Amino acid sequence: MDPTDLRAELAERLAGTEPINAQMVNSACFMLSRALEELALSVPEAAPLARRLLRVAGRVVIDTGMEDSSSDAWPNTEQMALLWIDEAVRALGYQVLPMADGGRPELKRVEQDWDRGSS
Repeated sequence: MDPTDLRAELAERLAGTEPINAQMVNSACFMLSRALEELALSVPEAAPLARRLLRVAGRVVIDTGMEDSSSDAWPNTEQMALLWIDEAVRALGYQVLPMADGGRPELKRVEQDWDRGSS
């Protein structure tokens, strides 16, 4: 889809009286993440982080906010969101890890699975 079409459609829908739905939020996040590519931010690392966070937000909303969304999909959506956030913060020298007393497993990273499969 042409980004100008998306902007016009989104602007029209947001200006209307209909409630904002998951698809609109996802489209707005996508459009804003694309707009960041053209912004000259004072800190170069800020744009990729902001883009990734917007895309994570859009994905979480679309996976959980559609009429046919099922809570059964949440574990996969949560894992994907945390992995995308982890990728974004690793570029800044950080890592997403579970809290010691949180009872949550570490993230299952694709590269870990590839390492096991190649031996």
